[in-house]
This record gives sequence, structure tokens and C-alpha cells, in this order.
Amino acid sequence: MLDLKSKLAAAGLVTKEDIDRIDKPKGGGKKRSRRGGRGSDRQAAGGAAARGGAPRLAVATLRTQSKGAQYDAVRRFIERVRLDDPARPPTEQAQTFHFTTAKGQIGRLVLEPEVLGWVQDGGAGLVAYMSNHGLAHAAVPAAAARELAELFPLWLRVLKGHPEAGRLEADEAPASEPGPDGGPEPTPS
Repeated sequence: MLDLKSKLAAAGLVTKEDIDRIDKPKGGGKKRSRRGGRGSDRQAAGGAAARGGAPRLAVATLRTQSKGAQYDAVRRFIERVRLDDPARPPTEQAQTFHFTTAKGQIGRLVLEPEVLGWVQDGGAGLVAYMSNHGLAHAAVPAAAARELAELFPLWLRVLKGHPEAGRLEADEAPASEPGPDGGPEPTPS
């Protein structure tokens, strides 16, 4: 039985050089998962930030882009920094964490004890973001949550000590119309 590489080579779709290049291990043979190897202690979550290698959200650049580009950049950012793993089934120790959504409804995430502890002590926060399937929520490091809140303040759902966390859409005042002198129209009392 031939493997896929042999079948592709036999069909003339790839060359022997292509196969050798793909088979050659990258980074000295050390394999890493797509999400990066997150350790199990608190310092592992902040370790990349201490080394200066933590992903950053380019808020100033994103403000000038379209909503679609902003959503896409935020989605990629969340996928790199999120602390919870939606692809892995929760362990028996995992607990449900309830929070208020921007519409005032109750949302929930099932978090492992370590991540739950970070959320409760302020080392991590819960944010909303636009996934490929609609609005979703994730646990991210506190610095990432603050960066996202600069771009989309209502998406910061839980972050201990942050004054903007948990705001509701109903709390957002509509922008007032400019008055005749260009300033804001006075509101009737």
C-alpha cells in the first residue's frame, strides 16, 4: 500500500524534492502544536509576555480598517492567545463560569480550574469576538483583554479591576446630533 506522498509523486503532482523538503523537520526536529505549548503554571501564561514574544493587537492600525478586517484580525489574535481550548473536551475538574453578555443575557464558559483561577484573580479576562460562526467568547490573558477593549469596549465581558468590563449595550448612549454651532445639541431636561 502506498502512502499519499508516493501516490502524488506517481501521478506527477509533486517531485521528490518537494517530498524531501516537507519531510525535513523544522526547528531542529522540535515539534510544536498549533496553539504553542502552554505550560500548566501561572507563569507559563505570562511567560511569552515577559520575553516580549506575546502577540499584540495593532489597535491603532485596525481602527482605520473595515469591520470585516477588524473582525478577522481579532479572530486570528484570539486564536493565538486564548487560554481555554474549545477543541478539547472539558475534564472532570472543569467548572462552568457564568457572565453577563452585552445584551444583558447570561453566558457561560466551561473553564479548567487553572484558567478559572486566572479569571477570578484578574490574570485573565473573558472577551467576546466575532468567530466564523457568530459571536463567541474566550478566556484570554489580561493584557490581550485590555487591548481588545480599546477597539471594541463592549467585547470585554469580565476582567477584574477594569472599569469597562461587563458594559451593556443599553448603557451605550446614542451619539447626540451636532447643534447649530457645531457642538453637541443640549439634551432637554
